[in-house]
Amino acid sequence: MVRRGFSFIELIVSIVVIGIVFMSVPLILTETAKSNTFSIRQEAIMAGTTSIVNVLGYRWDEADTNQTLNGGFAKVCDVTGGAGNLSRTVTDPNRRVGHFRGEYRRKFFDYTYLLTPDPDGIRPGITYATPSASLGAETSDGGNFDDIDDFDGTSSTITGGTSQHYKLDYNLSTSVYYITDNFSYTMSPIPTTWAISNSDAGQMTNIKMVKTTVTTSDGDSVILYAFSSNIGEYKILHRTF
Repeated sequence: MVRRGFSFIELIVSIVVIGIVFMSVPLILTETAKSNTFSIRQEAIMAGTTSIVNVLGYRWDEADTNQTLNGGFAKVCDVTGGAGNLSRTVTDPNRRVGHFRGEYRRKFFDYTYLLTPDPDGIRPGITYATPSASLGAETSDGGNFDDIDDFDGTSSTITGGTSQHYKLDYNLSTSVYYITDNFSYTMSPIPTTWAISNSDAGQMTNIKMVKTTVTTSDGDSVILYAFSSNIGEYKILHRTF
């Protein structure tokens, strides 16, 4: 009678294969965890990017929302703490260096409005940008956001789950700051300290920085930055037939 069974060599090979399998399990679990972490971070970045793009779609400042004053298109605002070479020129007070002449080109508000009182009482004149201490939603807007810095200090939550197509819950917090615009325009490094303190009501520049912090429900966080400049806009020319 012939009995069939494993040879000693086959038994050794089987043990080695089982050992390899058991040794691979922790590596597979580690790689899976890394993949999930990467996926969650990418999802957080996408959520933060969407939020920032939404903010940047608004007017640069509250002064730009005055349709009667700006003639239907945003003008360049006056600032008190910006680079001098970005201010109004003496020869043409409604334009800065590099502006093209033309009624519907980028330009400042009419200089005759410089000392006109502002309805919110926070600017030296209605052509000036919002002081850093006053960044945030204006009471005169009735709770409706209409410019970039209205989003300063706001937060929102994205709820995760299968129905929402997000893996985790995400909290998005947004801050808006002025940053220095007085660069030397050389190859020198960008300053490491950008934000101007909100307690300094006099400092307003030509660049606003939007900072969005995305925090996941497991404690991980991603910080995104975007920038918007005080360049106004031009009005598209059209013909009336």
